[in-house]
Amino acid sequence: MLNLSHPIIDLAITCSNFDESLDFYHKKLGLEIVMDLEIPSDLATDVGLAPSGFRQVRLKAGNTLIKLMDIENPPPTPSDEFSAGVRWLTFIVEDIQNVIDSLEQKGVEFLSEPISAPDAVGVACTKDPDGILIELVQI
Repeated sequence: MLNLSHPIIDLAITCSNFDESLDFYHKKLGLEIVMDLEIPSDLATDVGLAPSGFRQVRLKAGNTLIKLMDIENPPPTPSDEFSAGVRWLTFIVEDIQNVIDSLEQKGVEFLSEPISAPDAVGVACTKDPDGILIELVQI
């Protein structure tokens, strides 16, 4: 069992187009940039993070950090609608319709109107530039 010294898990996303991803998470979703750093090649390769050094921009989402990777020769956007690996990120919001209206004004397109779920008043999804679902939930 992991004995966590920090109760939050941070997420890293390898971006096929870093500028589009940064625009989506920072400018459209409004996540605050809290750190922008270079990960040296020896660290990246020695611990198995990446095949070379890269830039990492960390964005704050509540108590979680979403870390976007800007790497030379990034992998392409996944082509399958449903694939292995991280499938979606869930953001719990206070007023889902208000959040959707605000994001649509910034050009974010949703897959459907909010729908109710057994454990939520409303659920709606959009996709980031690499196809990761962004699930908004109002409990």
